Amino acid sequence: MTDKETDKPYLRVVKDTDRLTAKQEAFCQGVADGKMLVDAYRDAGYMPNGSAKTQWEAASRLMSGNSKVMARVKAIQDDKEQSRRVIAQRREEYVLKRLQEEAEQAETDGSRVRALELLGKTVGLFTDKVEIEQDNDKTAAELEADLERRLTALLGRD
Repeated sequence: MTDKETDKPYLRVVKDTDRLTAKQEAFCQGVADGKMLVDAYRDAGYMPNGSAKTQWEAASRLMSGNSKVMARVKAIQDDKEQSRRVIAQRREEYVLKRLQEEAEQAETDGSRVRALELLGKTVGLFTDKVEIEQDNDKTAAELEADLERRLTALLGRD
């Protein structure tokens, strides 16, 4: 960031009041990991001997009443989601690279064809088409007869 008037770097002084305490950070980490508020509150070291009701209320107040805590939980969750996306993208790239190598260097025709088929599916070349027949106008007796006929044909009975 720069100061718009002087084009000098803009420095922001961070006060101690801007930082979270160790307990608040531990609470935020717990909440971001998916723990219930009260469990994250207890694990962070708040009120170990307090009543359950008091702990629930205090945990709720800490989460909803402190904008720094809410912002930190959101930031942790965003970081985790970004990491998850990066890992998923890397895995996808790895799999596609390996499939391409297999398609180009496989020893058997079957392996090459299968690798090409899987690559094609990733770009939507091959899709399964399912046709569904609507039986909305049939009566219960007609549906039952149709079902019995299909089961008989499926089981190979005449």
